This record gives sequence, C-alpha cells and structure tokens, in this order.
Amino acid sequence: MVDDLQGTAHQVYGGLADPTYLIDADGRVSFYNMWTHAPTLHEAIEELLNQGGRGVVKGGTHRMPHLLATITDGWKGLRRGFPQSAVELELSAPGMASGPWLGYQLRSLLAPLTLRGKPLPPAVKFGLAVGTGALFALGMWALTRRGDNRNSGR
Repeated sequence: MVDDLQGTAHQVYGGLADPTYLIDADGRVSFYNMWTHAPTLHEAIEELLNQGGRGVVKGGTHRMPHLLATITDGWKGLRRGFPQSAVELELSAPGMASGPWLGYQLRSLLAPLTLRGKPLPPAVKFGLAVGTGALFALGMWALTRRGDNRNSGR
C-alpha cells in the first residue's frame, strides 16, 4: 500500500513515526514494526510467507528503536532544513544533530552494517559483539593503567 501525501492510512494505523505494518492475506495486521527496520521486516515477511501468508508473526510487534540507521542516514533530512533544523535539534537534544552528521561522514564504513535489507548472519553478529567487547575491555584497561601511572607519580 502507498499512502497519500496527507498520511491518511498512516493516521488510521496509529500515526506514529516511521512504522511498518505487515498485512496478511486476510487483511489483518500480521506484524507491526514500530520503528521501521528492514532486517526485522525481512524476517517477518519470510515468517509470514512460511505460514501461508496468514496469521501473526514474530510476536506481532517489534518496538525496539534501531538508531544506527538514523545515525548513518539521518543527516540527509536534517541537511534539507539546514542550518535551522540542525541548530534547533542540537539545542533541544544535544548530540541528536551532530551524531547523524558524524554518521554521514562515516557512511561508507557504517552503511554495510546499519542500512542492510537482510539481517546479519549470526556468526557476524557474534564477531561484532566479541570485537566490541574486546575494544571496551582494552579501553578500560588503558584507563586503569593511566590512572595507576598518575597515582604512582610517573
């Protein structure tokens, strides 16, 4: 379904920001993705197709915000109203305009992970989690050593 410019269908289904409704073959809402996230929607569509196009999938609702896509691709929208849009957003919520600007600068690195249409394979998710944990541990170790060096007079 494609909505009109006034958002008539969007308002009928709740009017929340950036949702996706997956409608089954009987015309019922099969899945509600509160913050549209392509990989989650992809999984829901596959599950619905495996059920013959009918019924509720993935528990019916996904409410988790996926902010990495916004950080990677959100600057394009802010840039349209620049500088006023960025200044007002930054003043009301510090970091909310500068984060997408930085993400857009790093887009070539971030986009393969954050703007995917299909979910990452489990092994890749695991590798990213381990790598992130290792970087965090290394950072904490460096901070601890730095503090120890200061306390010992070096």
